[in-house]
Amino acid sequence: MKKLKLILIWILSTVCAAIIAYIVWGYIDSRGGLYNLLIHTQDLLLILLNLTTPLWATIALTAICCLYTYLKIRQYQNSYKPPAIQEELLEEFGVYWNNQYKLRCLKCKWPLKCSSDKKDPSLFFCSNCNLKHSIRDKNGKHLTESQAIEQLKKLPTNHSS
Repeated sequence: MKKLKLILIWILSTVCAAIIAYIVWGYIDSRGGLYNLLIHTQDLLLILLNLTTPLWATIALTAICCLYTYLKIRQYQNSYKPPAIQEELLEEFGVYWNNQYKLRCLKCKWPLKCSSDKKDPSLFFCSNCNLKHSIRDKNGKHLTESQAIEQLKKLPTNHSS
């Protein structure tokens, strides 16, 4: 059934491509061939380039582009902000933990991100200093983030969220 569905999709996409090619060829042929189509396109582009743009439209477009760039830069800067100095960090299982049980790098204290390696959910990396960290208990056993958080909550020096 799945193979039949794939074959039907392939047939439909091939038919659509053929129809589009036929329409494009008919349009080119109706304009007197490829050479005449290119000449008409060139004339149209020259006319568009010679049109004057109103000053208000240019200013508005420039302002919108500048605003968009500013917002993107601010969004990027805010997403990679280092932790606050006064934030209390607890070193446990080979990484730092803040009071909301978020992982931090041992070297630079930046937030850690989960590695894309699906085989080892205990592996995290720092996007600031490119170090990899593995969450392990005192016996060296790998822990997932949720297992480590459960164990952190059971510690006598538990920090509240």
